[in-house]
Amino acid sequence: MLNMLKLDWLAMKVYRKRILLIPLLSLVFGWQHSLLVVPACVFMMLNYSTNPFAVEDKGSLNNLYLTLPIKRSAIVTGRYALSLMMLLLGLAFGFAFTPIVNLYSMSKFYIGVKGYAVIAAVSYLIYAMANVFMLPILFKLGYAKGKMWGYFLPSLVYGLIIGAYFFVSYLPGNELLTINLIVYASENMILVCGTIAVLATALLALSYRLSQKVYAKREF
Repeated sequence: MLNMLKLDWLAMKVYRKRILLIPLLSLVFGWQHSLLVVPACVFMMLNYSTNPFAVEDKGSLNNLYLTLPIKRSAIVTGRYALSLMMLLLGLAFGFAFTPIVNLYSMSKFYIGVKGYAVIAAVSYLIYAMANVFMLPILFKLGYAKGKMWGYFLPSLVYGLIIGAYFFVSYLPGNELLTINLIVYASENMILVCGTIAVLATALLALSYRLSQKVYAKREF
């Protein structure tokens, strides 16, 4: 697994400069609502972790893998390890940038440690939900054929859901909707965050199982 993780990271060398865009984009997302910074960073890092699929297609690396003593299951496991590493980096970036965004954002929030724990749990759930659609489809079809369904469409749906929520939260009478939800979750940390974490982990396990299944049957 570690060898595949290293191999994927090396394969992403051409795309590494793109990671510098994440701080800039997080500042843009946070201009309207500072609570968007953490989930936005997590989702952008998930998207970034799909770059090895593009490299595979471009260099026909799957054909190379089949000539090496590498199990297909190890390829999938290494790709998920990379994805989880990107999740942790996304959370770290989000937590680091949020105080900066709070200096100028139109909607500032100072929610404390418990509040950030809630945001982290929700971001983990968003990551897992997107992961279920992205990685299994990319493992089944490859990046060139699967990017519409496994990359662009989940990104569009994610944006629409977030946009719809914040549209509702700005309606008259709902101005305190977000902060009330965070306060409730903070007061019921074990129930709320525990439930979210279990659900997200189950979705991630489902994604991993699907990816193993479809990649084992894929023909090159």
